[in-house]
Amino acid sequence: MKALFIYHEGNKIMEKFYNNLINAPDFCKICEDCYNCRGDWSYKNYVDKMIIKKADEEFIDEPEEYFEDVPKAEYYIAQLHEDLLYHLAHLIEGKALIVPSESPHDLSLGMRRELEKICKERGIIFKNPKPFCSLEGLDEFTNFFKIGKPKVEVIVENDIIRNVKVLVSSPCGETYYIAKRLKGKKLDEMDKEIADAHHNYPCLASMELDKELGDTILHKAGYIAREAFKLG
Repeated sequence: MKALFIYHEGNKIMEKFYNNLINAPDFCKICEDCYNCRGDWSYKNYVDKMIIKKADEEFIDEPEEYFEDVPKAEYYIAQLHEDLLYHLAHLIEGKALIVPSESPHDLSLGMRRELEKICKERGIIFKNPKPFCSLEGLDEFTNFFKIGKPKVEVIVENDIIRNVKVLVSSPCGETYYIAKRLKGKKLDEMDKEIADAHHNYPCLASMELDKELGDTILHKAGYIAREAFKLG
């Protein structure tokens, strides 16, 4: 199993997704009382990254100049200039192309349709989760890397949250932080604690209104986080 992240230099969001999967030692520095709630796991042998130089031009006439040899992988996670995404879809031969949208400008609806068409013709699954933590329908990917739409197991005793086990984390790693914050809290404190954690982590999604969603992607990510910890 191999996943390859492809993005432009300076893309801090994609860098965070990648660092979450390799569980980089300095990945999370939020809590002063850190006790390594994330654990000692790492997918560093199963993920790689390909950083592409920035593309400032509106249209790229020769996209091949941005790519040398694209490493082979089963899963490609890419955030790139749309002309480069179009070219990439013709290059890869893996199982799926994932283009996460954390802002309304990450992928246009027109290019989404083009990528869906190209990938379908080439026998590749295409996903454009908005945000990345809404990813569903790639069971092999999610079951192996434990990222996607978050899933947790909450242990409650006498209306106190005793423990939270992260089964699937949001790709940014926020689910581990929320899980830690909830331990020892009363059930009636859960919603407020999740909302505070979502903003303190902080969430990577944009606060700009997304016309397709009719809301901000940040808010959608918050709804997803709360749904993951919903009991019953």
